[in-house]
Amino acid sequence: MRPSIRTLLFSVNLFLLLVPLSAFLVLRLYDTHLIEQTERQLIAEAVLIGEAWREAWLSEQGLTPETTPDIRPPNAPDPQFFPPTPMLTDESPLADNVLQPATRFAPRVETTSTRAGRAITPMLMRAQRMNLSGVRVLDDQGCVIATTANDLLACLNDLPEVSSALTGQYTAVARRRLSDEPPPALSSLSRRGRTRVFVANPIFSAGRVVGVVRVGRTSIDPLEALWFHRRLLAWALAISLLLTVGVSVFLAYAISRPVATITAAAERIAHGGRAEGFAASAVAPDEVARLAQALSHMAQELTSRADYIAQFALNVSHELKNPLAGIRGAVELLKDSWETMAPEQRQRFLSNIDVDASYLQRLATRLLELARIQNAPEKTSELAIPAFLEQLVARYGERVRLVLQTPPSTITMNAEHLEAALRNLLDNAVRYGSPKPVSVTASRDGQFLRLDVRDQGPGISEANQKKLFTRFFTTERDRGGTGLGLAMVKAVADTRGGSVNVVTGPEGSTFTLRL
Repeated sequence: MRPSIRTLLFSVNLFLLLVPLSAFLVLRLYDTHLIEQTERQLIAEAVLIGEAWREAWLSEQGLTPETTPDIRPPNAPDPQFFPPTPMLTDESPLADNVLQPATRFAPRVETTSTRAGRAITPMLMRAQRMNLSGVRVLDDQGCVIATTANDLLACLNDLPEVSSALTGQYTAVARRRLSDEPPPALSSLSRRGRTRVFVANPIFSAGRVVGVVRVGRTSIDPLEALWFHRRLLAWALAISLLLTVGVSVFLAYAISRPVATITAAAERIAHGGRAEGFAASAVAPDEVARLAQALSHMAQELTSRADYIAQFALNVSHELKNPLAGIRGAVELLKDSWETMAPEQRQRFLSNIDVDASYLQRLATRLLELARIQNAPEKTSELAIPAFLEQLVARYGERVRLVLQTPPSTITMNAEHLEAALRNLLDNAVRYGSPKPVSVTASRDGQFLRLDVRDQGPGISEANQKKLFTRFFTTERDRGGTGLGLAMVKAVADTRGGSVNVVTGPEGSTFTLRL
């Protein structure tokens, strides 16, 4: 019995789906493995460096490691072995990058810790020339006493990994690598990875933390790792190519000429042609005719989505331009004039950077929320309308009043989407309206839930009414407004097949949301 065209297409599509998906999963797991491998290497370095410093520290006190008390952590379960346990996994979030140098330095006081740090510094510098790791040995106050950089005596106890290590806990964090330099060659000792791994290992003596070793290194990039296994990769690619050719030959004989016509139309689109030519001939099988119809619809959706993405990217790039330019300009001024600049000027520039960075963070958060509403599959649940609204309105206290005019008792939708839409409407009404209370009226409008949010403010100008629901339109840009709040409300309404509109005048504005 020969397989039908439906069966053939299903099998081929499943194969084509599994190949990139499998490659992605393997690459993702491999990337995680490389980060874990980097952490283990850094742990080994940190332990050896810590013991070298501890030996020098004991020597400064006239002691030796053989006569020193127990070096175990106080909570070590094993009396003989207590290795640090790697903690970075594929679910570990990236820590915030440290953009500003340390502003607090330890006093230049000669101690046993600083003398021990000075004693091992030449060894650290020699080792860095071979392993490229950045090493800082810190005292029990978190201040650098030995380093491969130029930050001697800088106090790093504000870093999360250092503050945790000072309490006796081994800690590791991963941060996104920030570099203006071009990627090194694949054969270079320098790594091309996008993630830097930092480990902070406490040094114990007599049951207390006497120091911390913080080591950082860029993890190996999967592409770089594959370069070192390029022969094996070449064989795998050759086999994949042969498999692909075999599948192509099979399809050439298994599917009839109508499918070849559809393929030709798809190839024209892939090379920039118009989204047409999917109409199947009269003699085409029913499966092929349905496929042609589905592909035609898909091409139209992709064209529409491509236009949306292009416009969205243009809007986002425009919004990011000014704050990024401000941050870059402030950083350049600080770099060029830091030593001669007055403290007030430094603080002003740092404040400007903080304001722009905060705006970018708010913008990124809002963009993520908008993208989830517009593109992510909706996770629906049955919401009890009265209880949901009462709980939401209660957050605003006396500023918002709820009026229930026999609304539907329940609605099935994503609770986060409904909350986001109402929260944006209420926040705007409370912010721009008069001190008088804002009213929220819930009612039934046919098969729709209707929500009217009314304020008693001065109203909205006619010019602004036309742009209210446009992405990035805001009248408070100088106060950090992103212009995405009402765009999110419209996105929620659109995804639910509803609508949102506004009626405004000198006595106030009423936003009506139908879902």
